[in-house]
Amino acid sequence: MGAATQDLQQKVCQKYGWSYHYEKDTSGHWYVEVVVGMNIHNKHRFTSPNNSAKSKQQQQVTKKQKDQHVKAEKEIVSAMALEHLAPQIAHEEGKKCCQLSEVFPDPIQIYDSTNNNGAIWKQFWKNPPQVVGIDTEGNQTSPPVVVQISTSEYTILETPPRNKSLSSNLSRLLRDNSITKIFCDNFSHADKIALGMDPPSNISNYAKPPIIDLEVLSANLYGYTKVPRGLAKIVSMSMPQLQQNNVRIVKPRNTNQRYKNIGRFALIEQGKARPLRGVGDLSEREQQYCALDS
Repeated sequence: MGAATQDLQQKVCQKYGWSYHYEKDTSGHWYVEVVVGMNIHNKHRFTSPNNSAKSKQQQQVTKKQKDQHVKAEKEIVSAMALEHLAPQIAHEEGKKCCQLSEVFPDPIQIYDSTNNNGAIWKQFWKNPPQVVGIDTEGNQTSPPVVVQISTSEYTILETPPRNKSLSSNLSRLLRDNSITKIFCDNFSHADKIALGMDPPSNISNYAKPPIIDLEVLSANLYGYTKVPRGLAKIVSMSMPQLQQNNVRIVKPRNTNQRYKNIGRFALIEQGKARPLRGVGDLSEREQQYCALDS
């Protein structure tokens, strides 16, 4: 991979959540298409002036020579993209970088799924929301270490006992197609699988109710990426208020605290730390961390 190709893919597109796609057009010219936003004006194509259509001479070259030619053409169009997208890149770099917790600073009302015999679920089912956000921590086991269910008003945290099933209310929610469940899962769909859900053969089904995955939906809107965009980039690209105020959400500057939180859940799922006896085993900071992700 050449320097321009690497810069476009890793230092620009992955950083901002932009998609890129290399292809050869019908006339034999390589191009790269970069999508920097939702509408059609945010789709940019940069085409090499060189014609790569197969001639008799080109058909006789070795695989190594072909690979070198493709690499060179990708380098050309990547350099063109970096040059012409310089104003958009400068605009992104000029944005104020904030953490998700700074964009949504108000403490989240949190309820324990099992407190008072599941009293919060009685409130939930009395007036069920149309949409909930769902996330998990420690999702390499089933059930996961923590499950977060968020409405617009509060978050329910559930800590399923190891080697046991989800609560009846959470299982009911997952089966209820009248309530849209929103995930921001990675490409392995680890959250859903940990909750006992089977991903459909056609992943595009996750772009519409009853289950919406923000990674799938953002791919439909902004183009596909080779690595998950993640919640921070998707929110940055999708919230008009952030666009108007030139704000870009980034991962926490103090990554040690984030990985400390994640690390505890990983140790529990690996059996290297004591399982949670309930939500009360989580600190206030850990509870807010979990709730914010959903």
